[in-house]
Amino acid sequence: MDWLDTKTKALLQRSPPEKLAPPGTATFALILLAVGGGDRSALVRAVQRVAEASAGQAERLLRGRLPVCVRKGLTYVDGQIGQFELICCDAASVIIADDVVANARADYLAGLLDGFRKIDEFELVTVRIDSVPNSPSGQEFCNRFLGGRTPVSTAVVRLMRKKVRIMQHWAARIGGQMTVISGPTERQE
Repeated sequence: MDWLDTKTKALLQRSPPEKLAPPGTATFALILLAVGGGDRSALVRAVQRVAEASAGQAERLLRGRLPVCVRKGLTYVDGQIGQFELICCDAASVIIADDVVANARADYLAGLLDGFRKIDEFELVTVRIDSVPNSPSGQEFCNRFLGGRTPVSTAVVRLMRKKVRIMQHWAARIGGQMTVISGPTERQE
């Protein structure tokens, strides 16, 4: 499946603000802000792919203090792919223009990244996974978003809002169903 379809890109673009990642900027940095409680090995593999690093390098990066730059010099689309890979593993990240990362004062950048960690996109919401079709696309969905686990009947999980919105989009596309049962209310688009 083409996981980074137009709707998924739109869901990823809610942050960062345009001034930090204007479309005309040449290169971007993918900054890892926070790591959730998902499958650690899946996260290491995602960081390996995004950073083009070895498993050991990815582990060292993840053991370091957050926020951390996963990779610089990305196109915006490559940054989105990386952000998607990380959110699927319950890790929050943002795309920021390389120039901002390289030239901003340390206190400004620290405040900026701290502010990103607090946005509602990364708040946890409780979701009920009502159904996932027993099909190849259903299995791909489980592999991508649930670490390969097929939810039993109505599974209840806590996930970041951004991941939930992307999962809801894909659940609807494959004939599955999810319901947000508690958490911050959805903003109007």
